Amino acid sequence: MTVITQDKPTTYSANGAAVKDSILGLNRGNLDQAVAPYADDAEIIDPSGTHTGKKEILASFEVWHTAFPDAKGDVTNQIAEGDQVLTEVTFRGTHTGVLKGNGMTVPPTGKKINMPVAFVDWFKNGKIKRERGYYDLAGLMAQLGLSPKP
Repeated sequence: MTVITQDKPTTYSANGAAVKDSILGLNRGNLDQAVAPYADDAEIIDPSGTHTGKKEILASFEVWHTAFPDAKGDVTNQIAEGDQVLTEVTFRGTHTGVLKGNGMTVPPTGKKINMPVAFVDWFKNGKIKRERGYYDLAGLMAQLGLSPKP
């Protein structure tokens, strides 16, 4: 088998690397690194709601980091095509902090979670402009012992 490498990264690989770098920032608890690839006016829509602009995106990352400070995301699959990147990640962590969102406040349960997530990111001018996050919120609540298993 022949492997061909390029001296200059393609836009596809640069976009995929930016998403992975954001996840690495989350893993390290470095939320500035996690939010760096997003455009100033970026928008994230996921089961927790809509977050517009870096300030709101950073606040949403802080919610997750507070609730699951030891959480680590492992990228299990990534596909890049044009200005779009699809990334599958498995997040694992322990619920040791308060989880707030969607009008609820969940005190720490001490339970471990294993949550598959898919992100679809659209890039513009080298920054994430839009992101859709998909995860099983009901399954997460069940793992925390807050609802029956689906």
